[in-house]
Amino acid sequence: MTMSLPSADEQLKFLTNIQRILDEGSFVATYKFALLLAFADYAILAGQGGPNLETITTLDLSESFINSYWRQAIPYEASQKSGGQYLRMSTGAQPEIFSRIVILRNQFTTITDLRSNTTEWRALKSKVADVIARMPLWRLQVIGRELVCFLYHQNGQGYQGRTIHLLPGVLSNFRQHYDLIRNLVQGAWLRHVRRMNLSTLGERDLDEILFGSERTTWDGLNEILKDNQNGECFYCRRRISGEKGDIDHFIPWSRYSSDLGHNFVLAHATCNRSKSDLLASPRHLANWWRRNMMQAASLTASFDSMRIPHDLNTTNGVARWAYQQAEFCGSALWDGRNTQIPADSTWKLALESQK
Repeated sequence: MTMSLPSADEQLKFLTNIQRILDEGSFVATYKFALLLAFADYAILAGQGGPNLETITTLDLSESFINSYWRQAIPYEASQKSGGQYLRMSTGAQPEIFSRIVILRNQFTTITDLRSNTTEWRALKSKVADVIARMPLWRLQVIGRELVCFLYHQNGQGYQGRTIHLLPGVLSNFRQHYDLIRNLVQGAWLRHVRRMNLSTLGERDLDEILFGSERTTWDGLNEILKDNQNGECFYCRRRISGEKGDIDHFIPWSRYSSDLGHNFVLAHATCNRSKSDLLASPRHLANWWRRNMMQAASLTASFDSMRIPHDLNTTNGVARWAYQQAEFCGSALWDGRNTQIPADSTWKLALESQK
């Protein structure tokens, strides 16, 4: 059996769905990151020959899981503190696998020593295989509120057992794009752990200094938007009273990290948190596009007076690109609190109606 290489479009769709998991998936612990890396590692180790490569078990993935957490199961030593503490790997209690590996690292000097103890090694692999089956395996492909089966067959959103039937092309895609996928997953894993450990790591970090990940804010922007929106939340249209409101990137910062005036809207904090990193639905897109077209002169004058960078053509181009990508991969669009809809070509009509 030889793995056939998927078409260029199939490879692009695969990578887009990996990115969707990282952008739109729900992460409590870090198991999903480890599971994606385990699939990538399996694809490399499996080679290109042999029978039934696409039917595997969670036990086949367990060693990669252990390797990922073994590296992390040591105390973090902040330069300003004596000693160290373990970084949080979950919004709740520490993940079961992580806690078990912490114990084993204190018993065994190296992972080689642990492997040499056949009883402990087999017990750990079995435990990890069980946890994979019970937790991240059936949740990994849930993106937003939608089950997107592009990696393996799945029956609903519940326990899947220990056997995995990978879809055709999955192993080839993981092999072909191994380095890119590892970089994407490790970057998202790093950001997730950083968010859960701000008190230990501090709010500024190296990526903010190198890549400008800290978003810029300007004095006066809140007032410009509040006046422009007549004191109402851009999304729910209810009055913003007793609070300043949140300045929201209409095209999320996570999609395109640029601070340009026409991309900003003012929203209730609850609406902003609910929207999070999702693109807004076509009805919101139509309102945003209409605002920028009909009030271009007044917004430009206000941005200039406050020395706020703006470029409407660039902002519009980014918006078209973002919604084209969303349509291509069927991303979830935010329509309101606790309401999401799948992306389709309707976004084009929202722009056409404004001409």
